[in-house]
Amino acid sequence: MTARFVAEALAKNLKTPVMVDNRAGAGGLIGTDAVAKAPGDGYTLLFAGVPHLTTRWFAEGPVTFDPVKDFVPIARVSSSALGIVVKADSPYKTLSDLVAAMKRKPGEITYSSGGAGSTSHLCSVMLNDLTKTRARHIPYKGNGPAVTDVIAGQVDFTCQGAPSVVPMIKAGKLRGLAVTSAGRWGEIPDVPTSAQAGVAGYQVASWIGALAPVGTPAPIVQRLSDELVRIAQSPAFKAFCAHQSMYVDIADRRQFLADLPKEDAHWKRIAQLSKES
Repeated sequence: MTARFVAEALAKNLKTPVMVDNRAGAGGLIGTDAVAKAPGDGYTLLFAGVPHLTTRWFAEGPVTFDPVKDFVPIARVSSSALGIVVKADSPYKTLSDLVAAMKRKPGEITYSSGGAGSTSHLCSVMLNDLTKTRARHIPYKGNGPAVTDVIAGQVDFTCQGAPSVVPMIKAGKLRGLAVTSAGRWGEIPDVPTSAQAGVAGYQVASWIGALAPVGTPAPIVQRLSDELVRIAQSPAFKAFCAHQSMYVDIADRRQFLADLPKEDAHWKRIAQLSKES
């Protein structure tokens, strides 16, 4: 949804058609690989988030691109916290209840994700690491079915972005235990932050930004960065983010370039933890 909003605004500003091409498959690796191999002319961009850095460590086959070295950061436009959720009638009323259960029954409590290496997967790995607990990962092909099976009681909990779970919490189908940020979600303020729920230091942000194939000329990257920053600063985008329980998180090309290697190192460590557990 964010990509479509930005694409429509970019098309209007540049007075040229901008098409969103959803390349599903292999946790986003297929689409990322296609952009990595595209000409660096500014006409093919990648709109991506944390999985851009992480899914390669869980790929079944060889990955032919480097998510940092083979792309030029253009701009980051938004971020969102994730939420730990359980079925509405789950016996786990609080995050402390869930953590206590994982300590009592190591490896028996289950959590779903949108796939190995997804933000929803590694968010739960971080929870286990911080609380010195262990739970069993059930990967799905997408966040939709991962959430559906929590609602159905087939899986104990999941860690998901706001668009996947806020509507279900409002509908009374899920119970929110905690939000992985310093502040609560605006649309469901009754759900505490992770620190308020008893797990200090548990902050996970899923960012969204645009990148171009390496070799894209600097003037083109600068023009696109300026346009994306302008879009992200607009009242319309701010309202869009608020409605999605996201927040505007702007980084121009220079800041995004500085941030990406640090993000890569952080998530590499978490991915390694998941393989050791």
